Amino acid sequence: EELPDADIILVPVGGGGLISGIACAAKLIKPTVKIIGVEPEGAASALAAINEDRVVSLNEAVTIADGTAVKTIGKTPFEYIKEYVDGIITVSDYELMAAFLVLVEKHKLVAENSGILSLAALKKLNEKNKKVVSLISGGNIDVLSISSMINKGLIERGRIFSFSLQLPDSPGQLEKVAHILNECNANVVTADHNQFKNFARFSEVELRVTCETNGEAHIVSIIETFKKNGFEIQRIN
Repeated sequence: EELPDADIILVPVGGGGLISGIACAAKLIKPTVKIIGVEPEGAASALAAINEDRVVSLNEAVTIADGTAVKTIGKTPFEYIKEYVDGIITVSDYELMAAFLVLVEKHKLVAENSGILSLAALKKLNEKNKKVVSLISGGNIDVLSISSMINKGLIERGRIFSFSLQLPDSPGQLEKVAHILNECNANVVTADHNQFKNFARFSEVELRVTCETNGEAHIVSIIETFKKNGFEIQRIN
């Protein structure tokens, strides 16, 4: 009723009850609106049922979106999905992490992993010039999970870059690394200089660094800059 000009509504799918009700109600108001369900890749029971044209049970449901980790779509919801839902999109756990970060950083909202399926699906929606509604449903997430999701989301979006490299065990090496990172505009978060790590080569030490970056292109640029300066770095994430 508030958005009569909506063209598409993206809805998380677990057992299928939520999308069944939304699809019925929305299409009573606007029959042309598209209803698209979104499931985690590791628990796509609705998509499996549509492909088989019958309710099927998955062997497992493995996803960080535990609220929608459903092996078997509900029998009654499946009938409504066949009748009123226009398609199903699946998203990976990595895409969920990135979507969680967007929601927190840009919109200052916190939702559980299952609740942000619809937001993660936006990049997979092959539509142009349409008004799309992403339904955010569910806020049952603890503080430790929020911290973990933010960190993983930063890594997934290339905002955090961790690497290791072998350095000659001689004075001035750390300064060289710091100079290269400064040249690349990468802000160091942590650095671990371990003289006792590399037992294979007594003349070398291991350095592990985590830094803030601006995306994948920035990370590639850092790796190339280290190469130009004679350092081979090993990406950790």
